[in-house]
Amino acid sequence: MEKPTHFTTEPIVSRITAALVVAMLLVPTAALADDYTDADYRDYDIDSQQRGNARQPAQATDPAFAEAFVGAGVDTWLSDAGQAANDLRAGRLYTGAGRYVPGGSAGDPRYYYDVTSTEVAFTARTGAKLTGHVWAPVDAPGRRPGVVITSGSIQGYEAMYFWAARDLARHGYLVLTWDAQGQGRSEGVGHAPGSPMPTFDGVPFQQSANFVEATVDALEFFLSTPDAPYVPPTWTEEDAAAAREAADGVEQLDDVNPLHALLDADTIGLAGHSLGGSGVSAVQQCSDEGTVWSTLPELCNDRSYPIRAVVGWDGLSGGVTPVVPAMDQNADGYFFNTTPQFSSPDPEANLAPFDAWTAAGLDAYSLTVRGGTHLEWCDLPYLLPATTYGTEMATVYTTAWFDRYLAPEDATRTGALDTLLTAPTADADQPESGTNLSGSRASAYRLTTLDVTPAVLETRDLRATAGWAEVGDWAAILAEG
Repeated sequence: MEKPTHFTTEPIVSRITAALVVAMLLVPTAALADDYTDADYRDYDIDSQQRGNARQPAQATDPAFAEAFVGAGVDTWLSDAGQAANDLRAGRLYTGAGRYVPGGSAGDPRYYYDVTSTEVAFTARTGAKLTGHVWAPVDAPGRRPGVVITSGSIQGYEAMYFWAARDLARHGYLVLTWDAQGQGRSEGVGHAPGSPMPTFDGVPFQQSANFVEATVDALEFFLSTPDAPYVPPTWTEEDAAAAREAADGVEQLDDVNPLHALLDADTIGLAGHSLGGSGVSAVQQCSDEGTVWSTLPELCNDRSYPIRAVVGWDGLSGGVTPVVPAMDQNADGYFFNTTPQFSSPDPEANLAPFDAWTAAGLDAYSLTVRGGTHLEWCDLPYLLPATTYGTEMATVYTTAWFDRYLAPEDATRTGALDTLLTAPTADADQPESGTNLSGSRASAYRLTTLDVTPAVLETRDLRATAGWAEVGDWAAILAEG
């Protein structure tokens, strides 16, 4: 992604910032309700709601953010429009909302140009063209572990998760981000192999197959090489050849991961958000660490994969068999908007996936972002309510989890374990600090040491273990920092 020459943005920046600040001042804050029975809890809950609405004002009042937004927004909007116009020749129909909103494909615009990536396009088993990016490991020699990131639904798209791709690439990972069918820059309809005529395969976009089975499609593409080119699951090699022939000279359609030579094809991690989190929860069952894959031939494409760890961003799902170590990152009871929670929830309300993983004897980590909404993991400029620290917090813990279970260097694995144990003890002004863990919903871990004789370390109240107030101590939590 080459940074373009920018035009003067100051008048536009000023108008955007002023309009957004005025709009947010018109949004009423939650009033004190009569049915709060504990005054300290009431104050804690109001604090949580304020935290969950802090990101938008922070972005709207930052001139540097607005200036970056204009540059990256124009760049991505023009690129998206050009792709859509070109691909009409191949009968491609793009319906994702993000591509039609200036800045929608940029993620956090301040960092849009920080790490380069390579655009890719491959065919889902439905025949829809899926687009994405492969992120090369930064300053890491040899073949490196890989991570596949699956976006959330309701028009989630890959750019929202560039924060994770950039950080993982900086830490030596080869990363694939991609858009699900009907979202972002990916096509909205299916096709028979090689045909420009649309079908309804994968329509509507909001269905689990586009995030579960399609994660397997993305994984297959990620592992493709010139000696083993990508063939969409359920397709024959003749089907794939027909699609390539139809695309030749008309549109980009890849059958080989262009950075395959950098990938350690024996070490893969999965991460996903929302319905994408459900997708990676299901697909981790296809790992060759166990034999569950052999009982799920349709999901796993009748084979196993070198999956070593998984991260769910709000989050991991139940109803699956845990096979590899898993991290579950959760919101603090809020979906798209913060609303009063007049009584405190069950403090272990978010620990069901954690308990399933630990019952299987696997390492697991569950954390809940204080004041966090379902949108913590989505970098979309100006529009989505969230905390100011959620994405940075997720960055620290996500990378540490993959470092612990994927990194080839013993020193990196040891350092990652130390991070997982000590990051919550960080000062209150650090995003990873335990002060930013929910005070009403417990965070927990089960971690195995890397000693010659391994030991299992466990806690069900990570706040207290890190030296902060225990879950439910409202006055002490408010006094932290």
